[in-house]
Amino acid sequence: MTLLAGLVPVFLLIALGVAARRFGLLSAAAADGLNALVANLALPALFVIKVGASPLESAFSPAAMLVTVGVTAVATVAGLVIARWWGLPGSQRGVFTQGALRGNIVYFTFPLILATYGDAGLRLAAVTSTVLIPAMNLLAVAALEAYRPRGASRVPIAVRVLANPMVVGALLGLALAMAHWKPWGWLAASLNALADLAFPGALLALGAQLEFGRLAALWRPLAAVSAIKLVAMPALGWWLLSLLGASPLECAVGVLLLAAPTAVASNSVAADLDGDTDLAGACVLATTVLSVATYVGWVVLLGG
Repeated sequence: MTLLAGLVPVFLLIALGVAARRFGLLSAAAADGLNALVANLALPALFVIKVGASPLESAFSPAAMLVTVGVTAVATVAGLVIARWWGLPGSQRGVFTQGALRGNIVYFTFPLILATYGDAGLRLAAVTSTVLIPAMNLLAVAALEAYRPRGASRVPIAVRVLANPMVVGALLGLALAMAHWKPWGWLAASLNALADLAFPGALLALGAQLEFGRLAALWRPLAAVSAIKLVAMPALGWWLLSLLGASPLECAVGVLLLAAPTAVASNSVAADLDGDTDLAGACVLATTVLSVATYVGWVVLLGG
């Protein structure tokens, strides 16, 4: 039931976005504006409040942090190499890589870890994510910026990556968590209200921008992204955690964090950075559907 509760809102909001576009409630221009709002305001607020307010010392696991970030970096390199090897168009290379490395941790994985491993599992996942989420965002934005059209900006790529609002929000959240930040009530309420827009806004825009006629032509990159994100990354993570002598809980949390389907915000980020939104949206759809089977499989293998 927990898995179903995590899946139904995703597909319901995507379907509402499709319907809104079909019936003229959400135009293409409006969907672009919604994506920009999510990418530049809602997501940075989400990272600041979710990461910044997490107590680092409550469930600190160097092994889980090292392995999840390391495997994510490996997936980034693999995505870039495969995209180049296959000769994907420039607008798809960064999107392909982002789909393979960036997981839907907060909205999808956290509830499942809580249901399966209780409060101890959730605390470990939250603290590990204070480093993993900034790393994922930094790598995803770097991949997208690397293949952004040359005329889009004259600013050096390193500056563009570090100045990206999502990267700023994630790194600021990490710095605040290290400083034991306790936000004022009014500030926390304001950030949470803005952060609450990220999930529905990203999914509605994704639905409004989906071009179903192109999905069949994207089967090869979708299959590769799904294999990397849902199978290869968690398998490599489990092996490395076992080599490091991690506890069963550390192994389980690390594997499930790495096995998360592609983040729903990937479409908004791709749109904001001139990537292929059809591929970005398809990665979210495909990995989310397939994660029903892969999550159950990983939990069974882990003995949860």
